[in-house]
Amino acid sequence: MKKRAYIQMHGDVDGVGFRFLVKQKAQSLRLKGSCKQTDDKLIHIHIEGNIQQLEEFLEYIQKGVSPLSETNAYRIELFDDLKGYTSMESDIV
Repeated sequence: MKKRAYIQMHGDVDGVGFRFLVKQKAQSLRLKGSCKQTDDKLIHIHIEGNIQQLEEFLEYIQKGVSPLSETNAYRIELFDDLKGYTSMESDIV
């Protein structure tokens, strides 16, 4: 079964490798979607894939992505409908 998640992160997420690590983890789990930072320093993650891999990714987010990050807060929403992402994209390399 596949699901989609929307995750909004804030806190110490700027300049600590957060988006790079999110993209790397998602790709390692074969998840698809996007990870982008807004001008107000919020990170928006749209991600979908098999529920087992998605749950592992969400655990990764909840434990804290970057060891350089001191404080993080997040909001997670789960959806049954998929957007049909074909890759994992980020606004950084």
